[in-house]
Amino acid sequence: MQNVLLYGDVIMAKKDFKTYLPVLIPLLAAVLVVSTLAISGRVANKTAAPAAPTVTQEAATTEEAKPQDAKVTMVAVGDNLIHNTLIDAGKQDDGSLDYNSFYEEIKQYIEPADIAIINQETMLGGKDFEYSGYPMFNTPWEVGDAARAAGFDVFTCATNHAMDVGSAGILKELEYFKKHPEVLAVGTNESEAEQNTIDYYEKNGINFAFLNYTYGTNGISLPADKPYVVNMLKKEKVEKDIKEARRHADVVVVLPHWGTENSHEVNEQQKEYVKLFSSLGVDIVIGTHHHVLQPVEWVTNAETGKKMLVYYSIGNFISHQVNRNQMVGGMAEITVERKDGAITITNAKITPVIDYYKHTAGGYKFRVYRLSDYNDDLANSQAQDGLSVKYCTNLAKDIISEEFLDLT
Repeated sequence: MQNVLLYGDVIMAKKDFKTYLPVLIPLLAAVLVVSTLAISGRVANKTAAPAAPTVTQEAATTEEAKPQDAKVTMVAVGDNLIHNTLIDAGKQDDGSLDYNSFYEEIKQYIEPADIAIINQETMLGGKDFEYSGYPMFNTPWEVGDAARAAGFDVFTCATNHAMDVGSAGILKELEYFKKHPEVLAVGTNESEAEQNTIDYYEKNGINFAFLNYTYGTNGISLPADKPYVVNMLKKEKVEKDIKEARRHADVVVVLPHWGTENSHEVNEQQKEYVKLFSSLGVDIVIGTHHHVLQPVEWVTNAETGKKMLVYYSIGNFISHQVNRNQMVGGMAEITVERKDGAITITNAKITPVIDYYKHTAGGYKFRVYRLSDYNDDLANSQAQDGLSVKYCTNLAKDIISEEFLDLT
């Protein structure tokens, strides 16, 4: 079991303010005094299991306190895939970079969520390396700034492009996130100890564990002296992490980068891992990598009867890919509630989002729209043949069952 304590950490989040004040207990102390402050909000970047519950002097009792009823809303979007044209689109006349416009049409749906997750497909290596797009990506830190400003709280970084700038790029990306401890970055690591530390995130008194892995890194080997820099989708590692997370978290969320690229079909690797996740008691699975949508379903553990929510792929979020089915991604919308001590997923939907771009005098304009805000005028202006509201709607209906599809 990993063991890391936080001492007097104060974290300002976009939606709440939280103070943690764990007390170090000397081994030979005769008296235990614990002062507990507010417990809603984030745990922190790369923290280990929360400390065991303690008892205040005022509420000393042999009977364990019953957890309060609570609710957390969560959204998750797919690939933040930053091609060269997107990098260029953020260049300002004064030489600075600004990408806030990318997310201005979707921000209203991201920011209100208690937890918002984005797949950071491309490495935020920043200006220490040459900015680049396909096939070896390096993305400006200003893209991360824009995503944070849009309301994203959790960034998944274990993707097939994680090693595009080598381990040095990963360390620069981690440097960026350490400058912004109000968000949680998962999937890449600075050390072996960090890789062995589960990422927890507490919101409204409900504790989430986020586990992120990738199937591979496009044939680029992990450095022999730093094999820990990227979480690989390997059964032994996955099983160990989930068992540890299950001991401490109310909700275990696995975020695998997996499957067959550009395919709407769930492949055997995905099916195999879904069985493993279910057997280990995972609550939610949200997949990426495919650049297109895949189905959503409940998977029931035959032995325990526990239901696991699986989004096999939520597709692209923003990119300059060219196939029209790659323009239709999804935003997972999930509500988790605690009532009478029991944790339940009370809402599970996915709403289509459109990766929009059009030609401009200076290059391209990029935006993300919720399908309900998209229209045929936008479709006709898009630098992409064959798009229409009808096409996007029918594609989503063909892939996502009515139980989960939200077109409002």
